[in-house]
Amino acid sequence: MNTLTPSRPSSRHAVLARHPQNPIIAPADMPVPCSSVFNCGATWYEDGVLLLLRVEDMARDNLFYVARSRDGVNFDISPEPIDYPLRDTEDRWMDNRFDMRITRLEGQYYVTHASWLGGLGSCIGIARTADFRKFEPVGELSVPSNRNAALFPEKIGGRYARLERPQDVDGSGRIWISYSPDLLHWGQSRPVVLPATPWSRCKTGAGAVPIKTDRGWLCVYHATAKNCATENYYLGVAMLDLRDPSHVIAAPRQFILQAETPYECMGQVPNVVFTNGAVPMPDGTLNIYYGGADTRVCLAQAAIDDLVDFCISAA
Repeated sequence: MNTLTPSRPSSRHAVLARHPQNPIIAPADMPVPCSSVFNCGATWYEDGVLLLLRVEDMARDNLFYVARSRDGVNFDISPEPIDYPLRDTEDRWMDNRFDMRITRLEGQYYVTHASWLGGLGSCIGIARTADFRKFEPVGELSVPSNRNAALFPEKIGGRYARLERPQDVDGSGRIWISYSPDLLHWGQSRPVVLPATPWSRCKTGAGAVPIKTDRGWLCVYHATAKNCATENYYLGVAMLDLRDPSHVIAAPRQFILQAETPYECMGQVPNVVFTNGAVPMPDGTLNIYYGGADTRVCLAQAAIDDLVDFCISAA
């Protein structure tokens, strides 16, 4: 495992360490000419970390690649894109699925994504796979406009559960939780109330799939705030109750990461740090994979115990 010494701290109260090899995957690393490699889905698969990469080629079409690594830092990228399913309800001209999250659940892997529905906005879609070569569409799991679906890795009270972010009429949004008996019919929705902070005044949304700890569900989430003419992205952390994840046990007012390095501030969308994949490593480290400026994949790391302690003590 590479050192956790940061190339620069994520903040004055740094609990995360940016990896010194950042960005760990850039457009030049891909087997196809492309303009951007976006924030990726991530999971532990077989003997290492697997990333599901969304790539925008030089025609601005979306392609999806699998990348694998034993150490979670140095990745081998598949030479050919995978055939990720497209539903009839999605906009085929845009061919747009994005913000994928991977959950291992009941012996299979579920990939949630946002599907673009043209003028209707986005909705949540889901596919199922056992090997990341063949994917089976499960269905569209929301009405528009909704996105940022993070499926919990086990049932809660006998029901499937997901975090999500329905869009408000003004374009903002907050994290909600919904439940399902069968992964198709969702309801009993309620908000997950996080503290109001200056860095989350525009919107908040689920980040990585929740991670179960003895003290609660550890959730890394994203938030945005407008500063003058720009919208800046931040990552925060929260602890949710194991039995009732709509109940927030702790959520520090401090963010844990903001866009501040050149690879986070310059790119297709400036000032973006956005995660939808975090992988617990065998040594107790949490690898948080995030997109830098909607252009490249980056890595920040922390000991899981340190993140939990920070979350509880700083709240």
